[in-house]
Amino acid sequence: MTASTERRGVTLSLSHEEQWLLHHLMLDRMELEARSPETDPPSMDVYRIFDKLEAGTHWFTRQECRRLRDELDRYVDARDTPDRDRPTARRLLDRLDRGGTPRGSISHAGP
Repeated sequence: MTASTERRGVTLSLSHEEQWLLHHLMLDRMELEARSPETDPPSMDVYRIFDKLEAGTHWFTRQECRRLRDELDRYVDARDTPDRDRPTARRLLDRLDRGGTPRGSISHAGP
């Protein structure tokens, strides 16, 4: 994948619940690093995603989308994930995997 291809990404139309869930996942990943020195630090993608969510921006590069998928996969599979969060996490995963939905909740765009 070339640098120009990697810069392309998607804009996610996120509900308040979805924004909160992604924000929580990124914050949790950053806190995990701070609490556990033997844990590998999160990639810069985690910090960029967190900053974007904080700023109300919902445009993510393909690399950031892969990171979102990884974090959502972990969250869905974790024993301590609240049952109320699982459907939201699965919906987000499905939307990211499909790259779009009939409702247009993901739009492909360049920078």
